[in-house]
Amino acid sequence: KALEQTKQQHLVYQLIKRETDKVNVTSKEIEDYYNRFKDIFKEPEQRKIREIVVISESQAKDLLIRLLQGEDFASLARQYSKAKSADNGGDLGFIKPGTKFKEFDEIAFSNALGAGQLSSVFKGPDGYYIIKVEAVKGGQQKSLSEMWDDIKRGLTFLKQQKRINDIVGTLSRNAKIEIMEDNIK
Repeated sequence: KALEQTKQQHLVYQLIKRETDKVNVTSKEIEDYYNRFKDIFKEPEQRKIREIVVISESQAKDLLIRLLQGEDFASLARQYSKAKSADNGGDLGFIKPGTKFKEFDEIAFSNALGAGQLSSVFKGPDGYYIIKVEAVKGGQQKSLSEMWDDIKRGLTFLKQQKRINDIVGTLSRNAKIEIMEDNIK
């Protein structure tokens, strides 16, 4: 009985292997997939950001004026900021969207704010914020040639799964199932 089961498993394996080896992914399918889902092939953008957080809006506006006049952001952050990052001159390092709160992300990751630029004063959960974008990295589109092998592997896997499901469906529809009620205990 065990030998018969092993033989059946081997035959099933051979059938699946033979059928999945027939699966082929064309260059056009790879290109179409890349073009359809281009956005998922983008590196996540990160920005190096400094922040100053103060309690009052008037103090934040005064600090913004001083920053616009050329005073050092890190020095003012160490001196006035109430944020945990104050000891580091307000430096948050490179962060991704979702690290802070919604309004922070909207301002810090907007196209209007590039490297070296200051935000205006905005309200957050801990007070009034001023941020400076120090640098931007990532956010570039990965090329089709970089993604070719990964896309081909993924599409091949999906087509093989579909082929296996089709075989199982066909076999299930064509199978004769006999219930032997005498043997059911």
